[in-house]
Amino acid sequence: MSTITALAYRTKHRIDNRWWDFLAVLNGYCNDRPVKTGVPGQGGGYSHTRCALPRGHDSVHRSRNYVWGENGKTMYLPVEDFPSQPWGRHPTSTLRQARNARRWHAEQSARRKFVRLDRGEPY
Repeated sequence: MSTITALAYRTKHRIDNRWWDFLAVLNGYCNDRPVKTGVPGQGGGYSHTRCALPRGHDSVHRSRNYVWGENGKTMYLPVEDFPSQPWGRHPTSTLRQARNARRWHAEQSARRKFVRLDRGEPY
């Protein structure tokens, strides 16, 4: 797949996700997501998971059989009649999530390079 084709798919998926998020908010869904920053190890679940409970609910966020709190760590907690939104999202990260992930990876690479140089290893 060419770079332009990949960019077009990613852009279309991001626009679709924003549109579906907009519809969910208009229809009264909470729409919180467990993956907030895009940094590995923060949050859990999938990038396309959204809370399917009504906005302003008092319990933990839920999408189907998974729940999460404010820290985004997901937990499997099955229920008989699980809620779901009528709009499925694409598993494409948002621009902010992608930017945060790139920044995190660059920081990790710099740390590894520093450790190797400190040990006297070639980088």
